[in-house]
Amino acid sequence: MANKTKNPKSARAKQDVRTRLVLNFPGFEQTDSLAQLGRLRYGAELTGKLWGYELAQGDLQHDECSHHTVAEFTANAANWSTQTRLVQFRWNDIVHAYEKSGFPGGFLKNMLKYFAFFTDGTVKRYRKASKRYWGFTIFPVLLALIFAALTWTALWFAAAPVWLYFIVIPLMTLLLCKWPGDYLYVPLTIADWGFARDMVHQENQEIEHRFEEFSRTLVEEIKASAHDEIIIVGHSFGSLWAVSALSKALTQEPELLKNKKIRFIALGSSMLKIALAPAAKFMRDHWQKVMSEPNLFWHEVQTKDDLIAFYKCDPFKTLKIKAPETQYAITKIRFSKGMAKKRYRSMRKSFYRTHRQYILYYDKRVDFDYMMRLFGPFDTKDLAIGKTLSEHIDQSGMLV
Repeated sequence: MANKTKNPKSARAKQDVRTRLVLNFPGFEQTDSLAQLGRLRYGAELTGKLWGYELAQGDLQHDECSHHTVAEFTANAANWSTQTRLVQFRWNDIVHAYEKSGFPGGFLKNMLKYFAFFTDGTVKRYRKASKRYWGFTIFPVLLALIFAALTWTALWFAAAPVWLYFIVIPLMTLLLCKWPGDYLYVPLTIADWGFARDMVHQENQEIEHRFEEFSRTLVEEIKASAHDEIIIVGHSFGSLWAVSALSKALTQEPELLKNKKIRFIALGSSMLKIALAPAAKFMRDHWQKVMSEPNLFWHEVQTKDDLIAFYKCDPFKTLKIKAPETQYAITKIRFSKGMAKKRYRSMRKSFYRTHRQYILYYDKRVDFDYMMRLFGPFDTKDLAIGKTLSEHIDQSGMLV
């Protein structure tokens, strides 16, 4: 008798995850943890309308003295239900300090830190790793040159004496970096680079203290977890906070991840922004320590839409970090596939809004939906390596 092979599509999809712990690290923005959670909940509720679940929020734990907020969520669908404990970390106060460091004093101070990435060879490494990110890196320089050229042209038409050029061009270039530079995100971008340089050289003690605090929180949450899955999310600079905090947590508790199912989602990661700097060996060591954990799976999500990330780059091969290819996946997505045309076009007007889209909702069903990874019924690793949401959840939200 011939062997009968069961058609996998005829079997009802299995709910892999009923309880989940999410440890969420945001990027470089001033939004606090309560507002971040509000934005997340709004996006998850809209996502529920697409995928057929209803989201309910339970307990909320917020302490102004700590730098994280905890919220409990339940996603209920026709034949599945998932409980998510979400720990939202915050470092918006540190971001605020860099963005409000003053003009022109703070701006010039951060500008010098920005140029240090050119002089130590880091920008050259960026170009080798990702030409798109290199383009983003030199954007402030190109803009300053345009401002200087416009000023020079105005002086030339005015037949100004040569000595005046040496005074007016630097002064007007600086003023134009503030306005209209504000509308082109020049001060924000330079503040971001100032923060990055301080992280490279470990010069800001507030950053170092926050790493320690975050690592203690990770130890507490992971040790107490009995969830089916633990997801660590790092958006942009959040990946750096998450990796460093987890590495320090593992130093305190070497067996922390034993018997745990750990998934790391890196969204538009800025890991290479720091790790490619020659002086940032500590960050490369942190990353290697994290990737040496056999229970951790890393999912790198990249998009051509985003200029503020290392598109088409394998960060592990770039840094020669030892990690078996079965321990990580790199997924390239296009935001346009999941967004309404009008919303997509509006987003594309700002590269910072585009960079934030990784952690927002989509208008259409797409298999790379972020909210479905936080609140859905499937193992994040399975989704990263090929399992599709659309094949296993029907229009009413039922597992099929």
